[in-house]
Amino acid sequence: MAKKRREEATESASPPQVKKTALAAKPAVIDEAAVVRIESTTQELGDRLWHRWKRRLPSFFERRWWDDRILGIAMADEAMKVQMFRFVDVLPRLKTHEDVTRHLQEYFDEVRHHLPWAVELVKYGVEHIRPNSVLSRALAFNARMNAVRMAKRFIAGANTEDVIAPLEHLRRSGLAFTLDLLGEAVMSHHEAESYQQQYLTLLSQLAPVVNAWPENYLADYDDRGSIPRLNVSLKLSALVSRFRPHDPAGTAAAVKNRLRPILRLAQAVNAFVHIDMEQYAYKHLTLKIFREVLEEDEFRAMEHVGIVIQAYLLEAERDLQDLLAWSQARGTPVTVRLVKGAYWDYETVVAAAHSWPCPVFLQKWQSDENYELLTRFLLQNYQHLRPAFGSHNLRSLTHVLASARELGVPRGAYELQMLYGMASELAQVFVEAGERVRVYAPFGELIP
Repeated sequence: MAKKRREEATESASPPQVKKTALAAKPAVIDEAAVVRIESTTQELGDRLWHRWKRRLPSFFERRWWDDRILGIAMADEAMKVQMFRFVDVLPRLKTHEDVTRHLQEYFDEVRHHLPWAVELVKYGVEHIRPNSVLSRALAFNARMNAVRMAKRFIAGANTEDVIAPLEHLRRSGLAFTLDLLGEAVMSHHEAESYQQQYLTLLSQLAPVVNAWPENYLADYDDRGSIPRLNVSLKLSALVSRFRPHDPAGTAAAVKNRLRPILRLAQAVNAFVHIDMEQYAYKHLTLKIFREVLEEDEFRAMEHVGIVIQAYLLEAERDLQDLLAWSQARGTPVTVRLVKGAYWDYETVVAAAHSWPCPVFLQKWQSDENYELLTRFLLQNYQHLRPAFGSHNLRSLTHVLASARELGVPRGAYELQMLYGMASELAQVFVEAGERVRVYAPFGELIP
């Protein structure tokens, strides 16, 4: 996937057009007194929900507590994070326990000064294990098993049959879901056709099962009535072998040819289709395709469809304003999933390497602030842009609730979204508070 993105980023001879006027647009109009009230309610709700969440967190004696500590250590240190991903990336190709041990020793050595004392003890043991020893075999076995176990925590299943039980568990917990197919790094015509076919199979096979489940009012209804139980998310770049922003007409035509059958089937089985957003270089074309296909007579009245907007992009507010005007002209609302963005490292590195204007905010607080600004914008325009807020940040999510109260937005008119395997206790806290929470659940083969 990373290789594909590097190739796409360097194909174009001209830099992405980041308009420096993106922040000049006026923010959502809320008077100062309302902003003060929203902040007060945010603090009050956050404090109350934090105490509920804190009581649910895993204890020292549970495996998840240890998993979370390991992930926390890795994600908090850039060098450690890089080495962890390097090792996981190469692990499927390591065929012998000697190879696994040698790679572990090499990667640990490169971050020896970054490790806390507990991991230092592990490192010391790893360094002194001979690659051809019994201990090496045990180390390699545990490394593979732990990597697989950690991956399965974030993956709902390998195929349609596998995901049914996890989805039923989510539903019993009061949670809605959206399914996302792994392995979207498509490099050939055959792979693009396979990606499309897997979604067609998923929709046709899973819809009868999901639609037969007992009703769950919180998950199955919004402020205007029932909503689809089956919800899928997909990436437009995986519907073609080469997603070429410098060939917008040709790429759009090819993508729409494969997207239309998915949209048709989704309408037939009462399913929701959400279009994911990827790196900045794909944003303009993704939005163009989304709007064009939904302007076609066949899909103009399709309401159960959505797009992602990334708050860390300087252009995010302008993109939302454009979507609002387009949705009003189309006459049918669409959903917008607001996220902060997952490609920050990639975007800053690519921009610096090519001396391009950086398309993202450079400080996290700026992205957080913009997320709250766009939250209010979406809630003010919920009748045309149906809001879905993707985050695991308690502050961001309670700000959603506080803003909705202040603006008089019906509770069912928006939803919160979180990733499968992450912050499940927090998701449950919001469900118990009467909020609709949807879990973004990847599925597919483990190695991709």
